[in-house]
Amino acid sequence: MSSTSDRTGSIASAHPEIEEHAPSRLYDVYRKTFHRHYEINSAADQVAFYGAISSFTPKKPDLILHRGSTDKAPIVAACKFLKSSGDSKMCLGNPEDVNVAQWEDLSRYSRVPRKYRFEMTIPNPQGASHGERRAFAWKRTRNVGVDDAKLRWSSRNFKLVDEHTDQVAAVFTSDWSMSKCGRLQIKTDLGEDFETMVVLSCISIYERARRRDSAAAGGGGGGG
Repeated sequence: MSSTSDRTGSIASAHPEIEEHAPSRLYDVYRKTFHRHYEINSAADQVAFYGAISSFTPKKPDLILHRGSTDKAPIVAACKFLKSSGDSKMCLGNPEDVNVAQWEDLSRYSRVPRKYRFEMTIPNPQGASHGERRAFAWKRTRNVGVDDAKLRWSSRNFKLVDEHTDQVAAVFTSDWSMSKCGRLQIKTDLGEDFETMVVLSCISIYERARRRDSAAAGGGGGGG
Protein backbone atom coordinates (compact mmCIF):
# COMPACT_ATOMS: atom_id res chain seq x y z
CA MET A 1 0.00 0.00 0.00
CA SER A 2 1.22 3.50 -0.72
CA SER A 3 2.25 5.63 2.22
CA THR A 4 -0.19 7.97 3.89
CA SER A 5 1.66 10.97 2.49
CA ASP A 6 0.93 9.71 -1.02
CA ARG A 7 -2.79 10.00 -0.33
CA THR A 8 -3.15 13.17 1.66
CA GLY A 9 -0.97 15.80 0.04
CA SER A 10 -1.79 18.69 -2.25
CA ILE A 11 -3.88 18.14 -5.36
CA ALA A 12 -2.24 18.24 -8.77
CA SER A 13 -3.81 20.40 -11.42
CA ALA A 14 -3.41 18.00 -14.36
CA HIS A 15 -4.96 14.59 -14.93
CA PRO A 16 -2.66 12.13 -16.73
CA GLU A 17 -4.44 10.10 -19.36
CA ILE A 18 -5.14 6.42 -18.82
CA GLU A 19 -2.74 4.45 -20.99
CA GLU A 20 -4.76 2.50 -23.54
CA HIS A 21 -2.11 -0.20 -23.79
CA ALA A 22 -1.10 -0.38 -20.13
CA PRO A 23 -0.73 -3.97 -18.86
CA SER A 24 -4.02 -5.13 -17.38
CA ARG A 25 -4.59 -7.37 -14.36
CA LEU A 26 -7.19 -10.11 -14.25
CA TYR A 27 -8.93 -11.43 -11.16
CA ASP A 28 -11.47 -14.22 -10.85
CA VAL A 29 -13.99 -13.58 -8.09
CA TYR A 30 -15.51 -16.50 -6.17
CA ARG A 31 -18.08 -16.85 -3.41
CA LYS A 32 -18.93 -20.44 -2.64
CA THR A 33 -22.45 -21.31 -1.53
CA PHE A 34 -22.98 -20.82 2.23
CA HIS A 35 -19.51 -19.30 2.64
CA ARG A 36 -19.20 -15.90 4.27
CA HIS A 37 -16.34 -14.59 2.18
CA TYR A 38 -15.14 -13.82 -1.33
CA GLU A 39 -11.90 -15.08 -2.85
CA ILE A 40 -10.31 -12.88 -5.49
CA ASN A 41 -7.79 -14.95 -7.42
CA SER A 42 -4.98 -13.70 -9.63
CA ALA A 43 -4.38 -14.89 -13.18
CA ALA A 44 -1.97 -17.45 -11.67
CA ASP A 45 -4.95 -18.86 -9.69
CA GLN A 46 -3.52 -17.69 -6.37
CA VAL A 47 -5.77 -16.00 -3.82
CA ALA A 48 -4.74 -12.33 -3.95
CA PHE A 49 -7.54 -10.91 -1.78
CA TYR A 50 -9.91 -12.39 0.79
CA GLY A 51 -13.16 -10.49 1.31
CA ALA A 52 -14.79 -11.27 4.66
CA ILE A 53 -18.55 -10.57 4.81
CA SER A 54 -20.45 -9.35 7.86
CA SER A 55 -24.21 -8.73 7.73
CA PHE A 56 -25.49 -8.63 11.28
CA THR A 57 -22.71 -7.19 13.46
CA PRO A 58 -23.43 -3.54 14.34
CA LYS A 59 -20.64 -1.05 13.58
CA LYS A 60 -18.54 -3.71 11.85
CA PRO A 61 -17.81 -3.15 8.14
CA ASP A 62 -19.98 -5.20 5.80
CA LEU A 63 -16.90 -6.15 3.80
CA ILE A 64 -13.30 -6.39 5.03
CA LEU A 65 -10.64 -6.91 2.38
CA HIS A 66 -7.47 -8.82 3.30
CA ARG A 67 -4.43 -9.03 1.04
CA GLY A 68 -3.86 -12.76 1.20
CA SER A 69 -5.75 -16.03 1.28
CA THR A 70 -7.44 -15.92 4.72
CA ASP A 71 -8.97 -13.52 7.21
CA LYS A 72 -5.67 -13.62 9.10
CA ALA A 73 -3.90 -11.78 6.28
CA PRO A 74 -3.33 -8.01 6.61
CA ILE A 75 -6.43 -5.82 6.26
CA VAL A 76 -5.99 -3.42 3.35
CA ALA A 77 -9.50 -2.00 2.98
CA ALA A 78 -13.08 -2.18 4.23
CA CYS A 79 -16.56 -1.03 3.25
CA LYS A 80 -19.55 -0.11 5.39
CA PHE A 81 -22.97 -0.13 3.71
CA LEU A 82 -25.33 2.68 4.70
CA LYS A 83 -28.68 1.05 5.33
CA SER A 84 -30.72 4.21 4.78
CA SER A 85 -29.46 4.69 1.22
CA GLY A 86 -27.56 2.99 -1.57
CA ASP A 87 -24.34 4.70 -0.50
CA SER A 88 -21.33 3.16 1.24
CA LYS A 89 -18.24 4.28 3.11
CA MET A 90 -15.00 2.80 1.81
CA CYS A 91 -11.83 2.72 3.86
CA LEU A 92 -8.38 2.38 2.33
CA GLY A 93 -6.26 0.74 5.01
CA ASN A 94 -7.28 -0.91 8.27
CA PRO A 95 -10.32 0.98 9.66
CA GLU A 96 -9.13 0.22 13.20
CA ASP A 97 -5.89 2.14 12.61
CA VAL A 98 -6.74 5.85 12.57
CA ASN A 99 -3.19 6.69 11.51
CA VAL A 100 -3.54 5.01 8.11
CA ALA A 101 -7.29 4.75 7.45
CA GLN A 102 -8.48 6.94 4.57
CA TRP A 103 -12.26 7.10 4.13
CA GLU A 104 -14.00 7.76 0.81
CA ASP A 105 -17.66 7.79 -0.26
CA LEU A 106 -19.03 5.21 -2.67
CA SER A 107 -22.15 7.07 -3.76
CA ARG A 108 -25.07 5.69 -5.73
CA TYR A 109 -25.98 8.55 -8.04
CA SER A 110 -28.46 6.67 -10.22
CA ARG A 111 -30.97 4.02 -9.22
CA VAL A 112 -32.10 2.81 -12.66
CA PRO A 113 -29.69 1.78 -13.96
CA ARG A 114 -27.55 1.71 -10.85
CA LYS A 115 -24.40 3.80 -11.02
CA TYR A 116 -21.81 4.32 -8.29
CA ARG A 117 -19.12 6.94 -7.93
CA PHE A 118 -16.03 7.34 -5.77
CA GLU A 119 -13.05 9.65 -5.54
CA MET A 120 -9.55 8.98 -4.31
CA THR A 121 -6.07 10.45 -4.31
CA ILE A 122 -3.78 9.02 -6.99
CA PRO A 123 -0.04 9.17 -6.22
CA ASN A 124 2.01 11.42 -8.47
CA PRO A 125 3.69 9.29 -11.18
CA GLN A 126 6.88 11.34 -10.85
CA GLY A 127 7.24 10.13 -7.27
CA ALA A 128 6.49 13.44 -5.56
CA SER A 129 4.95 13.32 -2.10
CA HIS A 130 1.65 14.83 -3.22
CA GLY A 131 -1.07 13.26 -5.34
CA GLU A 132 -4.21 14.30 -7.20
CA ARG A 133 -7.90 13.69 -6.71
CA ARG A 134 -9.59 11.55 -9.36
CA ALA A 135 -13.23 10.52 -9.74
CA PHE A 136 -14.39 7.15 -11.08
CA ALA A 137 -17.85 5.75 -11.79
CA TRP A 138 -19.08 2.18 -11.99
CA LYS A 139 -21.78 1.89 -14.65
CA ARG A 140 -23.80 -1.06 -15.86
CA THR A 141 -22.71 -2.19 -19.31
CA ARG A 142 -24.12 -4.37 -22.06
CA ASN A 143 -21.25 -4.14 -24.52
CA VAL A 144 -17.92 -3.85 -22.64
CA GLY A 145 -16.61 -7.21 -21.43
CA VAL A 146 -13.35 -8.47 -20.00
CA ASP A 147 -10.81 -8.71 -22.83
CA ASP A 148 -13.58 -7.41 -25.14
CA ALA A 149 -15.45 -10.71 -24.85
CA LYS A 150 -19.09 -10.83 -25.93
CA LEU A 151 -21.43 -10.36 -22.96
CA ARG A 152 -24.43 -12.37 -21.89
CA TRP A 153 -27.09 -10.15 -20.36
CA SER A 154 -26.70 -9.55 -16.64
CA SER A 155 -27.54 -6.72 -14.28
CA ARG A 156 -24.12 -7.28 -12.70
CA ASN A 157 -21.90 -6.43 -15.67
CA PHE A 158 -20.10 -3.18 -14.91
CA LYS A 159 -17.42 -0.92 -16.32
CA LEU A 160 -15.40 1.63 -14.32
CA VAL A 161 -15.04 4.95 -16.13
CA ASP A 162 -12.55 7.72 -15.38
CA GLU A 163 -14.80 10.77 -15.19
CA HIS A 164 -12.13 13.14 -16.49
CA THR A 165 -11.06 11.16 -19.56
CA ASP A 166 -14.20 9.02 -20.06
CA GLN A 167 -11.90 6.05 -20.60
CA VAL A 168 -12.65 2.61 -19.19
CA ALA A 169 -10.33 1.86 -16.27
CA ALA A 170 -11.76 -1.52 -15.27
CA VAL A 171 -14.43 -4.04 -16.27
CA PHE A 172 -16.36 -6.63 -14.28
CA THR A 173 -18.10 -9.41 -16.22
CA SER A 174 -20.40 -11.60 -14.15
CA ASP A 175 -20.49 -15.38 -14.32
CA TRP A 176 -23.53 -17.64 -14.13
CA SER A 177 -21.88 -20.55 -12.31
CA MET A 178 -22.71 -21.49 -8.71
CA SER A 179 -19.47 -20.41 -7.06
CA LYS A 180 -17.83 -18.00 -9.50
CA CYS A 181 -19.15 -14.45 -9.36
CA GLY A 182 -17.25 -13.15 -12.35
CA ARG A 183 -13.98 -11.78 -13.68
CA LEU A 184 -12.49 -8.36 -12.97
CA GLN A 185 -10.06 -6.71 -15.38
CA ILE A 186 -8.14 -3.64 -14.24
CA LYS A 187 -7.05 -1.98 -17.45
CA THR A 188 -4.70 0.69 -16.13
CA ASP A 189 -1.91 0.99 -13.60
CA LEU A 190 -2.54 3.89 -11.24
CA GLY A 191 -0.84 2.33 -8.25
CA GLU A 192 -1.54 -0.24 -5.56
CA ASP A 193 -4.07 1.92 -3.72
CA PHE A 194 -6.11 2.32 -6.90
CA GLU A 195 -6.06 -1.43 -7.50
CA THR A 196 -7.26 -2.04 -3.93
CA MET A 197 -10.07 0.49 -4.26
CA VAL A 198 -11.20 -0.99 -7.57
CA VAL A 199 -11.38 -4.46 -6.03
CA LEU A 200 -13.14 -3.15 -2.91
CA SER A 201 -15.71 -1.06 -4.76
CA CYS A 202 -16.43 -3.84 -7.27
CA ILE A 203 -16.99 -6.51 -4.61
CA SER A 204 -19.04 -4.09 -2.49
CA ILE A 205 -21.38 -3.32 -5.39
CA TYR A 206 -21.67 -7.03 -6.18
CA GLU A 207 -22.42 -7.90 -2.54
CA ARG A 208 -25.11 -5.25 -2.27
CA ALA A 209 -26.73 -6.60 -5.43
CA ARG A 210 -26.56 -10.13 -4.04
CA ARG A 211 -28.27 -9.01 -0.83
CA ARG A 212 -30.99 -7.20 -2.75
CA ASP A 213 -31.68 -10.27 -4.86
CA SER A 214 -31.67 -12.50 -1.79
CA ALA A 215 -34.10 -10.21 0.04
CA ALA A 216 -36.39 -10.05 -2.99
CA ALA A 217 -36.42 -13.85 -3.10
CA GLY A 218 -37.25 -14.03 0.61
CA GLY A 219 -33.78 -15.06 1.72
CA GLY A 220 -33.04 -12.03 3.91
CA GLY A 221 -29.78 -10.08 3.96
CA GLY A 222 -31.13 -7.14 2.00
CA GLY A 223 -29.14 -4.10 1.01
CA GLY A 224 -29.46 -0.86 -0.92
